[in-house]
Amino acid sequence: MSGVLGVAGPAIINCAILAAEEVGRATGRVIDLVLVDAGRAPADVAGEVDLLVGAGLVDGLVGTHTSNIRVAVEARVNNRVPYVFTPPHEFGRASAGSVFLGSDPAEHLRQPIAWLAKHRRVQRWALIGNDYVWPRQVHAAASRVLRDLGQRVVLDRLVPVGHVDVAELVSAAHRAQADAILVSLVGRDGIEFHRGVTESDAGTAFVRLRTALDESCLVAVGGDTSGELYSAMPTFLLQDDDRHRRLLESYVARFGLRAPLPGSYAEGCYDGVHLLAAVCSSDLLATHTAARVAERLLSAVVTPARPDAVDLTRRPMSLARANGTDLEIVRMLHGV
Repeated sequence: MSGVLGVAGPAIINCAILAAEEVGRATGRVIDLVLVDAGRAPADVAGEVDLLVGAGLVDGLVGTHTSNIRVAVEARVNNRVPYVFTPPHEFGRASAGSVFLGSDPAEHLRQPIAWLAKHRRVQRWALIGNDYVWPRQVHAAASRVLRDLGQRVVLDRLVPVGHVDVAELVSAAHRAQADAILVSLVGRDGIEFHRGVTESDAGTAFVRLRTALDESCLVAVGGDTSGELYSAMPTFLLQDDDRHRRLLESYVARFGLRAPLPGSYAEGCYDGVHLLAAVCSSDLLATHTAARVAERLLSAVVTPARPDAVDLTRRPMSLARANGTDLEIVRMLHGV
């Protein structure tokens, strides 16, 4: 609700409520949601979660927050309850009790970068992100992906959270003669960067690919009309597949047209609550780890028996381009 992902917090909470109510209607069991603000220091968040788990007050966790919080929480929880982490994640295998619902950096980046290299004719990349676990791994993965695709990294910069000097970063990218920037600045830092790029009239100087930009962040930026800002995420509001459309219809019916936009982070939390409920109610949990149970649920090809049944299979990556405050789908990235 605070910190770098605070801008998406209200929609995230709405989607958690919607998913919990849907599970309740489908199963007859009431789900009580306990809110922990993960925008604070990692040790503070992990300590509060540890108290809740140790007291037996929660049966499982859904985390829609940054990876440094996930690392701290996972260490304190120590597999005592299932823990579903919904945003894109860094490399590494999840522990037995943890489930990664989002993509890892390599699968998140390969097809968007390949599409841009082919269709936008870019070749020289600046990597700009925050200095913590997820962006570090994004940069490492991006360097390998770019090399494999015949692209070049001409600038690699990590800045502390909350310390984005837009003018200096843009100047450094210019000096390096970059024609594209991969941005892994999270939440408010990403908003400040793109707002600063627009205000400095540098919007058309580079193709910008953002791996953590949903519509709520774009609205906070003030929109972008440069035609050069792209986002790679599992879902976007303008996506037109049946699964996404059903969620939007249910969201509007429950919260109204004036509710905060349910962007990709919020939709990930919705999926996470449904997945956690399925894991906890599964008879497999007695003999298998949460990670193994979730993987079976996520990989199952299921034809819903009811119109309101929730599809738990993983969402494929999509690429969108900013047009004002909209993110318009460029490609559903099954191929480039």
